[in-house]
Amino acid sequence: MFMSIKLGTRGSKLALAQADIAAKRLRAADSSLNIEIVKIATSGDKDQRTSLSQIGGKGVFIKELEQALLDGVIDIAVHSFKDITSDIPSDLEMCAFFTPESVCDVLVSRDNLPLDKLPMNAVIGTGSMRRRALLSRLRPDFQFSDIRGNIDTRLSKLKKGFYDGIVLSEAGLIRLGLQDKISWRFDPSTFYPAPGQGVIALETRKSDNRVRDLCLKAGDGLQRIISLAELSALTSLGFDCRTPFGMFTNISGDMLEMKGFYVDPLTDQFVEKSVSGPMSASVDLGKELSNKLLGRGN
Repeated sequence: MFMSIKLGTRGSKLALAQADIAAKRLRAADSSLNIEIVKIATSGDKDQRTSLSQIGGKGVFIKELEQALLDGVIDIAVHSFKDITSDIPSDLEMCAFFTPESVCDVLVSRDNLPLDKLPMNAVIGTGSMRRRALLSRLRPDFQFSDIRGNIDTRLSKLKKGFYDGIVLSEAGLIRLGLQDKISWRFDPSTFYPAPGQGVIALETRKSDNRVRDLCLKAGDGLQRIISLAELSALTSLGFDCRTPFGMFTNISGDMLEMKGFYVDPLTDQFVEKSVSGPMSASVDLGKELSNKLLGRGN
């Protein structure tokens, strides 16, 4: 049956590349689809100078997209899952997730130097508290400077000498054909990614069963298990971008393994915990990990 779909996305080069990936996956699920891509400017796109913690955290990249869904302007919102917050409107649902090319963080340095060859007191451009906390454990001498803007803007600032290096998501660089810029790849089992890093997520209205079923058909089943576990942990923790926090989730056989960290804002203590259990209990495992991190479990 013919179906016309309006796919909402931010307007950056990376966001449009991700919308194109989503459109191809949706058409693979239903070849009769007519898809219109609708670009929506978000608060985070309009203000690329103020730090995220000052303008409202990660939610500034999704609020306008979610409002467009609620208003019926679009049928599906395409998100970078790492931009999702724990405060999802009750009428909406994250229902499809695509397996990322990578969940790793990577270093791009001005002189293509690896992490251990960067000079003492090197200046690293990142606005992520998570990345700052993890980098400080590897190189306590590093100095940090906030950075905003799309990937091209960040690479341009690096080239101009504002920073010795910047840290980005490997998946984003791959999607833009810029993986040759990578100077160092961090191990995600110890340099914990943001929840949902690299994952493209599709959000729909709960009441729109036709579109919801289409998204479920287009998404990846195993990635849905991982992403719902991470969303469960994120929701239970309720952290915003001002709390250094990351997690790594892996499937081994029929078991789900989750590990994560956060930095206690009161004690400055680096807390690491892990959980494992059957994939069928993924949502409960996410809650269990959050309880352990917050000292509510063993």
